[in-house]
Amino acid sequence: MSDDFAIKQVRGLKCIHLSKTERLELDCFVDHYIKTRNLHDVPDIERTLRSTLDGYPGHAPVMVNELNAWIDRTLGYRATHPDFTHLEDI
Repeated sequence: MSDDFAIKQVRGLKCIHLSKTERLELDCFVDHYIKTRNLHDVPDIERTLRSTLDGYPGHAPVMVNELNAWIDRTLGYRATHPDFTHLEDI
């Protein structure tokens, strides 16, 4: 890891790193997670995600793929892709 990346770390989950130079603010990450998991219809999903994120055991810098995987395991969600039909739809 470059020294520059280590110096510019943000503590906590105020932002999520997409790469060494790109970050998402936490609000954008939550919205993106809900969209990619198609969770718009889940009651109180934003509150559930935020309370789950409070228990994230990782340390900064937090990478988006690691955080997605941890939330998926913790809450049991999976990413959806609009080009694939769901088994229920077949």
